[in-house]
Amino acid sequence: MRLKHPDFPDRSVWLGYCLNLHPGEDLAAILQGIREITLPLRERLAPGSVFGVGLYLPASVARILARDSDAFDSLAGLLGENSLVPFTANSFPFGNFHTEGLKADVYAPAWDDPRRLEFTLDVAGVARRLALASAQDAVQVPARVSVSTHPGGYGAWSEGPATLHAYSRGLAQAASGLWALQAGESGPRLSLGLEAEPRASAGDSAELAEFLVVARMRAARALREDQGLDAAHAEEVAGEMLSTCLDTCHAAVEFEVPSHAWRNANLGGAASKVQLSSALVLREPADHEDARNVFLGLDEPCYLHQVTGRRANGGGHERASDLNELPGDLDAWLACDEWRCHFHVPVNLVEMQGLTTTRAELEGILDAALDHPDSWPAGELHLELETYTWNLLPAAARGEGGLVDGIEREYRHALDRLAKRGWRIQ
Repeated sequence: MRLKHPDFPDRSVWLGYCLNLHPGEDLAAILQGIREITLPLRERLAPGSVFGVGLYLPASVARILARDSDAFDSLAGLLGENSLVPFTANSFPFGNFHTEGLKADVYAPAWDDPRRLEFTLDVAGVARRLALASAQDAVQVPARVSVSTHPGGYGAWSEGPATLHAYSRGLAQAASGLWALQAGESGPRLSLGLEAEPRASAGDSAELAEFLVVARMRAARALREDQGLDAAHAEEVAGEMLSTCLDTCHAAVEFEVPSHAWRNANLGGAASKVQLSSALVLREPADHEDARNVFLGLDEPCYLHQVTGRRANGGGHERASDLNELPGDLDAWLACDEWRCHFHVPVNLVEMQGLTTTRAELEGILDAALDHPDSWPAGELHLELETYTWNLLPAAARGEGGLVDGIEREYRHALDRLAKRGWRIQ
């Protein structure tokens, strides 16, 4: 949905949820998910208004949609008929996102593999065409389409500077390809937002900002050599094309100060989008055995659940790549005064079975973003709800009802926070 503020008439906030909450591995399943989840949400939250969505397409489906006009028209028709606007897209998971055993393979292929480039350009091209198609149905077209991806590869895959340089070369090709998709055409502009994640090749917003310096230099060169841009224009476009997707859960797991995370996300180029989600928190783990058992009991075989522990008295941090690593070194972890886990939980949730959440950190980043509307690229702030772990949450965390009810509660919490700052559905 699109929100406006009376004091900032030339600015817009787009809010949506990522369709990876109910991913399908073929087009029929994606269309079914939109009909069964997205359309009821629109009727509850924004009847008669445009309703933004975060597009998620597995690589196999993105490839078909990019090349098969009938398949594209079936998705475009469903979106257009119901005023659904894909203002953003997620090209991080390549496919089989909810498959048991996925874990670090969600990063495959890495950015040194041509398949990652092809997938990303397919998603970006399809998303932009879908946004343009909405204009035919008199639906508001966003000024830009933000596409998110991972920052290169999983941390253990990066063998040193050579690997990072290979990632930057792939991203430079992506910037050139994105420019080619929109060059000389009217309509929404494209940007690729890299998402820092604990234990990835860029684990926090500061590491990502540092990596982007190199990636943008390579991108500027590619834009000069491949697209014929002059030096100044190439540098400007590289900063626009390669940007940051700031995930509030990931930043909180690394104990990032919200205002610092937002600042880092805008170094060298404006942040592409913000993903809204909270992490789980256990304070004083040595003193709360029951809550500790709940925390450790969330270990499951599908997703990575990185954990960061803050040692008492400013003694640094403990870090684990997944929950199952903690019992093997429990004494060190019990010396921490707080644990934070990469386990996406609903943005409206404050506590769960003796655990708390990083909702305050999420809201800190949101407030920092809302404090700086002049920095929003093309005058738009893109916000995306992404609690893809819904089916893994304890019943108490999901709350009453089903998935539609849970997502609705997240939307209403986010809308309430935005309304307090003067932003309301148009």
